[in-house]
Amino acid sequence: MARHYRERIAPYGLTQTQFFMLIALYEEEGASLSALAEKTHLDRPTVTGLVDRLERDGWAERRADLKDPRSYRVFLTAKARDHQEALVRIYHEVNGLLLEKLGREEWARFRTHLERLRIDEGDEPQ
Repeated sequence: MARHYRERIAPYGLTQTQFFMLIALYEEEGASLSALAEKTHLDRPTVTGLVDRLERDGWAERRADLKDPRSYRVFLTAKARDHQEALVRIYHEVNGLLLEKLGREEWARFRTHLERLRIDEGDEPQ
């Protein structure tokens, strides 16, 4: 899957992680950095770095949260909106390749197993 994503997003100059951050923003534009960290299962410093690079490359912009000026929300730029249809199509096409291999029922079981294996913050080794 990683190879399929890399090949398809290369013309946009995005890394896979940046691509998935954009997909998260397409789903929830105006999200806080904390919300994006939770949604993407990345730590906050990683999200901050990703947003920095997306901002630098003209894909996203940070704006102060109107309710809490100490926080920021992340919004898409015109560039990101111009490429939204193509990038979302790539997301669905590559995910569709996996579904073709596994089938919906197997995919659901696979996701359940992955969720059980996920280690959340606060999980301490025994």
